[in-house]
Amino acid sequence: MIYNDGYASFVGSRHPSLLGQPVLVGWPETADFNQRVIENVLAGESLSFRDKHFTLRLHETPQDVWTNLDYSPILGDDGVPSGVLAIVADTTPWVYAERAQRESESRFRTLADNIAAFAWMADQEGGIFWYNKRWFDYTGLPFEEAREWGWPLRQHPDHVERVMEKINRCLTTGEVWEDTFPLKGRDGVYRWFLSRAMPIRDDKGTVIRWFGTNTDITEHLEEAEKNAQLATIVATSADGIISMSRDGIIQSWNPGAEAMFGYAADEVIGQSERLLFPDDAQSEFDEKYIHLRAGQHVMRDTIRKRKDGSMLDVAINVAPMRRPDGHIFGFSAVFRDVTERRRAEKHLRTVMRELSHRTKNLLAVIVAMVRQTARTSSDVEVLQSQLIQRLQSLSASHDLLVAEDWTGASLEELIRAVLQPFIGNTSDALECDGPMVFVNATAAQNLGLALHELATNAAKYGALSTSSGKVRMDWHFEPDAEGVMRLILNWSETGGPRVIPATVKGFGHVVIEKVVGQALNAHVAYEFPPEGVRWSIAIPPEFMAANWRRSSAPVQASVDL
Repeated sequence: MIYNDGYASFVGSRHPSLLGQPVLVGWPETADFNQRVIENVLAGESLSFRDKHFTLRLHETPQDVWTNLDYSPILGDDGVPSGVLAIVADTTPWVYAERAQRESESRFRTLADNIAAFAWMADQEGGIFWYNKRWFDYTGLPFEEAREWGWPLRQHPDHVERVMEKINRCLTTGEVWEDTFPLKGRDGVYRWFLSRAMPIRDDKGTVIRWFGTNTDITEHLEEAEKNAQLATIVATSADGIISMSRDGIIQSWNPGAEAMFGYAADEVIGQSERLLFPDDAQSEFDEKYIHLRAGQHVMRDTIRKRKDGSMLDVAINVAPMRRPDGHIFGFSAVFRDVTERRRAEKHLRTVMRELSHRTKNLLAVIVAMVRQTARTSSDVEVLQSQLIQRLQSLSASHDLLVAEDWTGASLEELIRAVLQPFIGNTSDALECDGPMVFVNATAAQNLGLALHELATNAAKYGALSTSSGKVRMDWHFEPDAEGVMRLILNWSETGGPRVIPATVKGFGHVVIEKVVGQALNAHVAYEFPPEGVRWSIAIPPEFMAANWRRSSAPVQASVDL
């Protein structure tokens, strides 16, 4: 064997002893291979091998070696091959580098195909030349349809123009690209993705490719929307909504709680909820947290203390807050001001007692009415008719009282309600004149009965029995002989037949002249001049309603007595 300096470097410690030795002796570990090569080349063949692997002892220990080998015959003067020319190139570093690259690519692809996000690479102009497996699994698109920013095929049409405009701008400027938009899956459903691409630059700073990812954030957005909705509800709720740690330390405090208790958030966050309990309610505080730490829900009506020290009736609803593993890390509480509800409940109890009392009184009035009517009626049909009319009059008075929550009734409305069946809604047969006055329930019931009897008589014998007749009612206040200011109510008829005083006084006459006066401690005058009946009553101030509430709008009035 003879060889040059390049081969001497390759053979390592075998140089220079290898010079002059037969190749089969110098390389015993490759003797079989070299024997076949010599035979073939001396037979006139040329041979080439690429990245041929050998295990050679180039130094003291065997090692793997890869070479490119080119063999050709050396011809003698007679043209017959007499030797072998071998060109040897050590490719071991390149083989190792290529293997390392393949392994690196394999690891990269394994990693890229198994991350949750989509991953892709594009050239400097945006032509995508690789997607990870996740992309194809989600979109169902073959590579040729998705390359070169083929995303419009999967983007929502409302976002395509905006997204592509930003992508193209970043490709031009080399800026990092980031955007959020929906992509359609192979099932036709759109999901939201956070997409980002980083430019990869060479040593000169020139962009040579782009590496990008698309991360599904649909659940995050949905959760964020839910949280935003809850935050809006909490922020706008009139209820007090707070959260506490396991130890009862206040951690959040909404505007509703601020309005309810008078504390600003920065005044109570970090403080114990015991701050809101009455001074003597330590046992309630301890008992509440025993239940909460045991995972129980606490709902009750109770009392809490405001910043100014005043007490507040509240309904509380407190529940544990848990981590996904079930561990209780705190508590949420909702406070509702039930002051009005408590007041309404108390008022309802009072109303029920008052209703019982008034019902008994009403029944007593009806019983007396039936008895008196029966005494003056000899005919059942007449008795029935009279009772129905009188009960309807009483009902009209009650309708007005109910509309005013039994605090009283407008005198003019009472008059018009009682006379409406006799004159209709549009007739000018009734004239009313007087200030706004409200009488109490007792006065309304009794005046209603008297007005009904007056109207009945007028319809039968008086002004309302003719088309030209009129009834005038006026009222005013004036002092009596003792200086007590009384309401003077006058009934006067005109335009009717000539009045002839009755010779028999029935129940109606008794009501008009005596019953009402006795019930209201009032002076009554009942006269029968020829031109028309006159009736007046002077009602003392205790039967006036000094304050009243209209059902349609709050109104207050008072009579200066």
